[in-house]
Amino acid sequence: MTLRYGVVGCGRVFQRYHLPVVTDHEDYTLVAACDTDADSARSVLGAAADGILVTTSLEEFLTVGRPDVVAVCTPNDAHTEPVLAALAAGAHVLCEKPLAADLAEARRLARAAGADRLAVNLPYRFHELVPAFLKALPEGPCEITLTFTTAGQRLWRPVTNWYGDAARAGGGALVDLGAHALDLLITVFGRPRPVSCRVDAAGVEERVVADLEFPAGHAKLRIDRRSRVMGLTLEATAASGESTVLDLRRGEVRSAAGTVTAEDRRPELAAIRGFLDTVAGRARGRTVAPAQALEVQELIAALYADAECDQELTL
Repeated sequence: MTLRYGVVGCGRVFQRYHLPVVTDHEDYTLVAACDTDADSARSVLGAAADGILVTTSLEEFLTVGRPDVVAVCTPNDAHTEPVLAALAAGAHVLCEKPLAADLAEARRLARAAGADRLAVNLPYRFHELVPAFLKALPEGPCEITLTFTTAGQRLWRPVTNWYGDAARAGGGALVDLGAHALDLLITVFGRPRPVSCRVDAAGVEERVVADLEFPAGHAKLRIDRRSRVMGLTLEATAASGESTVLDLRRGEVRSAAGTVTAEDRRPELAAIRGFLDTVAGRARGRTVAPAQALEVQELIAALYADAECDQELTL
């Protein structure tokens, strides 16, 4: 049976990540799209808009489109209504991270009726090299460093510029890239204790340096959303100096034992693929539950609560 797929929020995230996966998936057919700007939605959908319902009405989207599966790709502050409405309609829902711009709304979604049908797009915990990284880790306490850099909106070019609005986004680089980074750290090392956080601006920061304590040792999280270099590396260094590096940009684990190389060149799609496969009955255990996403968001909120602003902050 072919599953009916719909999207709420036809922006750049949907266009670059969700759309290519669903249009190539034999178990799904795209039937409906909901966006505040129908013309913009049709432009983003391109040829995929032919023959599907494109509407600005969430009610029409759900009652006429009748999707079995819904991707919620709206700005962060607009997740709650479509997620709750789609769950109430009986659909399975994949929500973009974070759960919401506001922690109270995130908790509401994580505890909503039907939340067992809700998943969140946090893909890097599923990276094929995570087991190899864990296997290669040196014994004993480590100094852990995760560095995440992107070129930001210079290359991203969002359809609407909500990323620069603190109320809509819920923050800056920490809630944006930090959600991915912290989820990966928690997956590998367990739940940390936040120690300190510095940001380069209040409201919507572009650079973050945070310190955390894990059972495995001290960790430094470094994020730069306006870098000239794209990169995501996780390094663990033992007291002996032995180091293990998970380099997601290059798709490598490098350690004293040698180099292991990934086959999947699009690891950012792992959570989308896993969700669609799980709902279609093709896979199990490849989704991020809302409770797991909430754990990440609560950690982000704790870091923001004690963050110091340093306009000269560098990594």
